[in-house]
Amino acid sequence: MTALEIAKRRLPRLQVVGRLERPRELATGLLLLSPTLALLVGLYVYPLIIVLSRSLTDPRVGFDNYTALWQSVAFRNIMTNTFEIALWTTLICVLLGYPLAYRIATLPPLWSRVLLALTLLPFFTAILARLYAWTIILGDEGVVNTYLLQWGVIHQPLALLFDRTGVVIGTVHYMLPYMILILYSSMLNIDDSLLQAARSLGASRLYAFRRVFLPLTLPGVYAGSLLVFIISLGFFLTPAVLGGGRDVTIATFVQEQIGILAWGAAAAMCVVLLAITTVLFLFFNRLYGTDRLLVGGLRK
Repeated sequence: MTALEIAKRRLPRLQVVGRLERPRELATGLLLLSPTLALLVGLYVYPLIIVLSRSLTDPRVGFDNYTALWQSVAFRNIMTNTFEIALWTTLICVLLGYPLAYRIATLPPLWSRVLLALTLLPFFTAILARLYAWTIILGDEGVVNTYLLQWGVIHQPLALLFDRTGVVIGTVHYMLPYMILILYSSMLNIDDSLLQAARSLGASRLYAFRRVFLPLTLPGVYAGSLLVFIISLGFFLTPAVLGGGRDVTIATFVQEQIGILAWGAAAAMCVVLLAITTVLFLFFNRLYGTDRLLVGGLRK
């Protein structure tokens, strides 16, 4: 009997065994995932269902909460404030984070690790401590205005606190490390030989950066911008502390509505915010793909 005949006889038996093993593997996988799935359902899915049901049933069943939001001029102003703050934060984080991430990625490993550690230092400080530190720095008698007045640059204190400027500064301070880390990981995956090839073909350092390095880092820029923008949409403490209630955002509006027990309006606004962030993620995922957004560039 040839080896081919033996293999043909064993093939049906192997197929039966494979069919029996697949349900077992599936059951084992579900059993291993059950604690995580239970945690996600209990801490994420169930609260989302409660919020959605509150938005449709409080004070009565229907879409009255969404209709009231859509017809409200205040709602449009709140949406405009929230998106403007998130957009300015994202733009400033890209402008500040890109050169710093580029410098970290091109340094020797020792200095690169040191600068990365310094970049992560804000994460070891409580958010409230950082915000109240900014109130001391940006106040009318704070560090910035005091020195500007002493140097004669200005003749009256600048409105840096309890204003849009203070909110953007505080949000940028919080989100900048995220942008730097994403850009750094994207730049680190770029093959150095591509730049060396461009230089060997006569391209200047600036031209090689503009035509080779920059396009390869754009997926990292998109990923960092998406992350910073979406997280900035839901900021509460920074607008509440540094904004002084003048620039009402979605998060501060939800807090105000909960304070007056308007649970339906607050839940409707939360659902609107969740829908906006979901649409933004799907839009960027459609344009660039999740793999490019998470990795970016080329691997060495």
